[in-house]
Amino acid sequence: MIIKNIITFIILIVFTYFSYFLAWFYWIMDFILSLTFYTLIFYFFHYLWSKRKKRKSMSFWEFINYFLNRISVLLVVLTIIIWGLAYLLNEVFPAPMPEYTITNWEKTVKFQAMSHIWTSSFYNQVVKNLTNYKKEWGVYFYEWVKPWTDENLIKFNKAIWLQFDNDLYKNFSKLYWVTNQDNNIFMWLVNDSDFNVDLNMDEIVKLYEIKMSAKPQWEREFKNKLPLNANKIILDSLAWLNDNQLKILVYINQAILNFIISSEGTQNFLTDNFANKDLFDVILGERNINLSNEIINSKYDKIYITYWLLHFKWVLKLLQEKDSKWQIITTTNLYPIKD
Repeated sequence: MIIKNIITFIILIVFTYFSYFLAWFYWIMDFILSLTFYTLIFYFFHYLWSKRKKRKSMSFWEFINYFLNRISVLLVVLTIIIWGLAYLLNEVFPAPMPEYTITNWEKTVKFQAMSHIWTSSFYNQVVKNLTNYKKEWGVYFYEWVKPWTDENLIKFNKAIWLQFDNDLYKNFSKLYWVTNQDNNIFMWLVNDSDFNVDLNMDEIVKLYEIKMSAKPQWEREFKNKLPLNANKIILDSLAWLNDNQLKILVYINQAILNFIISSEGTQNFLTDNFANKDLFDVILGERNINLSNEIINSKYDKIYITYWLLHFKWVLKLLQEKDSKWQIITTTNLYPIKD
């Protein structure tokens, strides 16, 4: 019993110091007051339950010892689970960003899967790979939604349920201590054979409105909400965090990002349940068709593409429907968070 109490004391001291690390004496007081409050609450329930069952209740000091033992075990278990999973996802099994090389033996395409927020080392490596390929007479096809009208931007924001602007990815990147994608670093490498093969937002909105025109009125109204100002929410949240709190939040957020990108099932679940699926179908499906047509109709036979990860398997499928000779010949993975 004495050894158990010593271990409990050490654990609680460690978590008290951790509270100090996060927010100085404010969180120490908060930690101590929380322990005191929950000890009193649970002792009250323990006393009532013992009376109801006509059992002898523990004395208050006995209960304190029992409760703190259990709390210390819970704190250790939660810490091991949270940080163990975060470590595995960030250090052992980080999300890969593959570069696929596909060919139909007439054209060869390198498809570099992309994310709009990631580490600088990842983007720098893509620049090197793109440069080397263009030196071999390759050209560059890139994903970047083209300019749009203000009217359609408002419509798009309502459909995506977020206030989408040039600062959105930049502010999201602050939650992960990564950088937002700057497409300018991929331009004019070796030559000027750089081609935007994306749709513009006006086309996306038009296709979405056509799709929604077949829906009932109530569904059209439900899926056009006032957009959430994610920029303000992120900046307001970050303003409350000190450097130590931000370090912990970032590490956990990086683990979540690695998990989501590694798991297609999770991506599909989030899309189906927490996004406007009709808009997502347009964003993904119509751009897949556009990109596959650009590859097929291009006069170039060596193409390097940077495009969102989710597009690849569908683009390959569309290419294979036109020409069954298309196949993957190599896959090279980059591990941006780990790097």
